[in-house]
Amino acid sequence: MRLVDLALAPIRFVLGDAEHEAETILPVRDIADIQTRVLDTAESIKRATESIESHIVVVEALATSIAPLTEAVADLTRQLAEINQALVPVADVERDVSRMEHVFGRRRRQQHELPPSPPADPPAA
Repeated sequence: MRLVDLALAPIRFVLGDAEHEAETILPVRDIADIQTRVLDTAESIKRATESIESHIVVVEALATSIAPLTEAVADLTRQLAEINQALVPVADVERDVSRMEHVFGRRRRQQHELPPSPPADPPAA
């Protein structure tokens, strides 16, 4: 055992000296405070990383939905164009009916107007 102790003595001396220097430079309280801050910082980095990962998942989902959404908008545009073409004759008919109502509406009003009332007699004095 003496040989092992003899071999480890320089290492013990260096480690003991380093420990003594660490205690004189930084008290144990400061080391514990620094350790707490480092652990809190590591936990904050972990939470930020998890948040970034969840945002990445959302952005990827949005990116994959752009192509189907573009196709749906193109389909809707085509369908609206077809509906518009189908409604052109209906719009023409409505315009013609409106014109006819306008023409007949004037005559009807003229026929149904009440004759002017006779002038009122002046009161007897």
